[in-house]
Amino acid sequence: MFRVATVYLGTGFVVLEAADMILPRLGMPDWTITFIMILLGLGFPISIGLAWTFQFTPEGLKRSPKSGEKQGAEAKPLTGNGIIIILLMLILGVLSYPTFFNSSGSNTDSAFSGLDPKSVAVLPFTPFTKTDEDQSFADGVHDDILTQLSKIGELKVISRTSVMKYKETTKSIPDIAQELGVMNLLEGSVRRAGDQVRVVAQLINAQTDEHLWAETYDREYADIFTLQSDVAKKIARALKAELTPREQEYIDVKPTENQKAWELYTRGQLLENSDIGSDSAITLYEQAILLDPEFLLPFTRLAKVQAFAYFDGSGRDPSPERLKKAEVALERAISIDHDAPETHLAQGYFHYYGARDYQQALDAFYIAQERQPNNSDLLTAIGYVERRLGQWDKSWEHLEKGVLLDPNNLSKVMELTNTAQLMRNWENVDKYQKHASAIGGGNNPGVEIFRYWNTARQYGDPDKLQKIYDELVMRFDSDDLGLMKQWHHLFTRDYKGGLDYSFSGQAGAGGKGFWLALNGREDEAAVYSDSSRMRAEERIAENPEDWDAYGDLGGAFGRLGRCEEAISWAEKGVEVMPLSRDALEGPKALNQLARVLMHCGDHDGALELIEQLLSIPSELTVATLRINPIWDPLREDPRFQQLIGEGATS
Repeated sequence: MFRVATVYLGTGFVVLEAADMILPRLGMPDWTITFIMILLGLGFPISIGLAWTFQFTPEGLKRSPKSGEKQGAEAKPLTGNGIIIILLMLILGVLSYPTFFNSSGSNTDSAFSGLDPKSVAVLPFTPFTKTDEDQSFADGVHDDILTQLSKIGELKVISRTSVMKYKETTKSIPDIAQELGVMNLLEGSVRRAGDQVRVVAQLINAQTDEHLWAETYDREYADIFTLQSDVAKKIARALKAELTPREQEYIDVKPTENQKAWELYTRGQLLENSDIGSDSAITLYEQAILLDPEFLLPFTRLAKVQAFAYFDGSGRDPSPERLKKAEVALERAISIDHDAPETHLAQGYFHYYGARDYQQALDAFYIAQERQPNNSDLLTAIGYVERRLGQWDKSWEHLEKGVLLDPNNLSKVMELTNTAQLMRNWENVDKYQKHASAIGGGNNPGVEIFRYWNTARQYGDPDKLQKIYDELVMRFDSDDLGLMKQWHHLFTRDYKGGLDYSFSGQAGAGGKGFWLALNGREDEAAVYSDSSRMRAEERIAENPEDWDAYGDLGGAFGRLGRCEEAISWAEKGVEVMPLSRDALEGPKALNQLARVLMHCGDHDGALELIEQLLSIPSELTVATLRINPIWDPLREDPRFQQLIGEGATS
């Protein structure tokens, strides 16, 4: 009887371990393993009872002999020593499987060391069929589950932009996880047939290849919100992340009762940042609202998209009508649910893009961030606002965290690199420039040109610049290199080459006037400078808040020799965009004024502004002062020579 118990328990252990490894790969629900465990538990007392009552004999199955009678080996063929030895070998094999089949061994352990055990990336869900409708549905489910997970503070959740590159990848689970900096991956597939939906999902520990959780959902489409919430909560449970009561409530919110409105909204959200653009998203949001006027989310997205299109003259439609549309959408969102995190997020974007009221924007973003701790876009927006408020260290912290949650988002990595350059933190410039190049595979001309600018600002070394320039000219089409070629002509003082390039159709009239002046053709340059003046005046008439136009107007008047007007207009640019209003744009207005003052002979005034710009985060560096001939009128001034003295880059 004891041998039967030993064999039964050992066999049961092997069966359960094998089921745990195999069944999730077959898409079986997690209750299957529980069912097997119950069957094994029920079978144990039955097997003990049978062992007590019966035995095998050469004549077949017979009742066991009386106590004390010896049983031969033939009476226990299923519990003999050979069977027990084989069973022990199977148990050892099952126990060693995760370690033995970890292909990279200790190297994998090292690669995953230091990663957050509660970090997760959700790979794009695979539709069972390849129709556009099913693909759109799969993308929507994927995005919604990501959104639900991002509400859980104890998790680290990678953003959608960074996981989409693995949509049809052949890379292994450990490789993907290492690239994304996470310990766990969720993968799944979806099918929709009429009103029925099937979602298969499994959570995998990338280091051990252990399946932490798996389930198959067969639901009605109307139950899709409950399904997505259930997936998020079960992933949190599998990763031992506790949900606060507020997170639980937030995850369980049902956004709308109208399924068609939900489909339109999710499609709009996916389109918002795509090549098709925000106009298509606006149309879909408006259609969703027609179907459900109480649906909060499309109103919050409309407020953001419309405000960004306006963006105080920097957007594609800086009209009062555009801003009014954003305001109307925001007011409707507030009336539906003023305390929803999405409403606070919309308020933040409206204050940021619509009114440049950065403090109100930041206050709203902070409230939203409490309930969307893994929202990389929100963290990045917070960093952008803090940067404009001059809170550079806080800005860096949030921008960097945004990149950690969205490591394959080229735009965020580039902006982080630019922020490091403005702060003159060259170690981080080099680090994230390499990161950006890795994302672009070294084949993105915009990324590689950025390497040229950063080298100029950090070193101001013509030899280093020439090396990068020659490399990029060999690798990319001339049209892709754009302004870099003009700047290289400037930095190398090849004024003739710059003039020829500007007249090849690569520069506007203002650019031609600039190069004509450098080549000593002042009369011809004046014609183009006057054209620049007229364009700047038109811009100011259209938008009196266009501070950059005031600086351009000052520069044009300066080149025309009308210095009193030049200084007045450049000072107006600083008045419209002072440092106290915007620590990111304010230095640019000061730089424009410094150049006008220098051009008009006020070297002391220009040098005071240059010293100020070097003391704060800005594009101006000692390296660019050395190499850029724009500053040549100051070269003989002792104060300028002291500023650009040889030494460390700054």
